[in-house]
Amino acid sequence: MSIQQVMAKGHWEDYPFKIEMLAAKPKNCAPLTQDDAHELHGELLTDEHGTISTGMWIRFYWIVDRTQKRVVSCRYLVFGEPALRAAAEMASLLCRDKIFEEIENINYKSLEYFLRDRPGEPALPQQKRYVVFFILEAIDAMLRYAKEGGRPENGTNPVICECSGVRKKSIEYAIKKFDLSTTEDITDMTRAGAFCGRCVTSERGRERRAYYLADILKEIRKSMKKKASTQSGISDKPFKEMDLHEKRLAIAAVIDDHIRAMLVMDGGDMEILDVKENGEHTDIYIRYLGACSGCASASTGTLFAIEGILKQKLHPDIRVLPL
Repeated sequence: MSIQQVMAKGHWEDYPFKIEMLAAKPKNCAPLTQDDAHELHGELLTDEHGTISTGMWIRFYWIVDRTQKRVVSCRYLVFGEPALRAAAEMASLLCRDKIFEEIENINYKSLEYFLRDRPGEPALPQQKRYVVFFILEAIDAMLRYAKEGGRPENGTNPVICECSGVRKKSIEYAIKKFDLSTTEDITDMTRAGAFCGRCVTSERGRERRAYYLADILKEIRKSMKKKASTQSGISDKPFKEMDLHEKRLAIAAVIDDHIRAMLVMDGGDMEILDVKENGEHTDIYIRYLGACSGCASASTGTLFAIEGILKQKLHPDIRVLPL
């Protein structure tokens, strides 16, 4: 990736009003001290995440009530762009006066949602998702420190992208947590590979590395597929090599994971009536339920979307036939 592409990808100054407000007028960007902890009858914990040299750094300060397993006060110091400062401020508000289990439930969706000006408009474009992911990682590290009393050893967690300071476990976590499927997705979520690109994949003439994003992605996706197959009873064989029973299970899994929620949101649903082999094609006979049964797009747009997802996830020779 050229420097021009990096600048074009990373440059984004049209911040929503809430992000500008939180970044410009933070209320919790200050350290906590042992005197504060004594006054609140808690234990002071601090931990740093990121580095100033990579443009993203935060130090959280938590005062913890060990008896109640509660964060009674939360502040921070931060270095980075306005979106990062706003996300740090919102994270501080969300963590304060919460028990550990409540903090565990803070995820990308909830943190990003509280940064929005309007409920239906995302606070950040896709190329800025790494901001929220960075703060979530910092929260997760603080929570582990508070619960387990120790910090992770970085000797088993090497830096993969020196330019952005992103470590291997961060990349693995992002792939699993957000179901990332390309190296571009990894870059958007973590900034790994956004600058010089040497960590993305091996190329002739470059020094050999122990890990590349492409290799980590391939390994984690393989383990995710194997785990999903084991848990669901779905065969890990190629779709064309499955028998009808195995194909039906695989089809049902894709519908449950990627299609049904789309239909339910509009008041509809679907069921599989039959699966048959027809020459080179696998024909799936379905019946629409609820609002979908009388929808004008059930035989056009909705059908094309269902068939397209099944083709992409399983095999291009799939046909969907509504009855």
